[in-house]
Amino acid sequence: MNALIDRQRARGLELVNAPTNGPGDATEIVKTFLPRGLDVVAVCGGDGTISEAASGLEGSPVPLAVLPGGTSNVLAIELGIPPDLERAEALLHEGQPRTVRVGHADGRPFLLWAGAGLDARVMGNMRLGWKRLLGRLGIFPTAVFQFLTYEFPRLEVTVDGAVHEATFAVACRARHYGGRWIIAPDARLDADHFDVLLFSHRSHRKLAQLFTQMASGKSEHLNDGLARIVRGREVSIRSLDGPVEVQVDGDCVLQTPIRCRVGSEIVRVLAPAAAGERRDEAGAGRSEARAS
Repeated sequence: MNALIDRQRARGLELVNAPTNGPGDATEIVKTFLPRGLDVVAVCGGDGTISEAASGLEGSPVPLAVLPGGTSNVLAIELGIPPDLERAEALLHEGQPRTVRVGHADGRPFLLWAGAGLDARVMGNMRLGWKRLLGRLGIFPTAVFQFLTYEFPRLEVTVDGAVHEATFAVACRARHYGGRWIIAPDARLDADHFDVLLFSHRSHRKLAQLFTQMASGKSEHLNDGLARIVRGREVSIRSLDGPVEVQVDGDCVLQTPIRCRVGSEIVRVLAPAAAGERRDEAGAGRSEARAS
């Protein structure tokens, strides 16, 4: 991190190293520094830490720069941010602000998803030491145990007033999940709605099939009816079998019942220019060259 700060100082950008020590720290750090006047907030971490920092920036014009440092880095994948730290670092100067609408789960802001059931249980029981040491492989022992003991709670998921049954549900703002898996192929970070994944079976075989098909990246879990997507702006999830864990952007921080909404609040994230924007810029450059 010190090397990054030195490189940016040489380019005229003064960064302050403000490490986090626990849940919620990133949000409080951003809120503390924001009134002092900032040009950018750069976050090196995983989706949970980035989500917390974005919570502190909600509604602010100050952009967020993502320096991927987690195990999955789904927000970076969604926005085309390079996984390599030095390439991602270049976006501090070259990135284009991309608008990301903020979702809220019981008032807790999030960017990617809110999931009730198995995924939250895995994240809530995972040993952080294994994750830090082994990366994604460190999640595997906990994931296997929680999968084998999952009891398929009866969930009542209400989307814009319509009630649906499920045993596992995820309100999605992103199309990716768990890395490059595809959970909701049409979900968008700038949309004003959720794409809610509903899995309603009570079979471990079908649950394994769900994750296998998401991992294939071909959305087969939706093509064969194994799961379905329901779209809406207001989502509530309650369990008929007692409280169920809820993960928000990969952190197990809530439990059912919850209410999720998409409002008008946004954050701006620095990302590579989209293909159309690059073509426009190239065209403008050629035009100016001819004029000169």
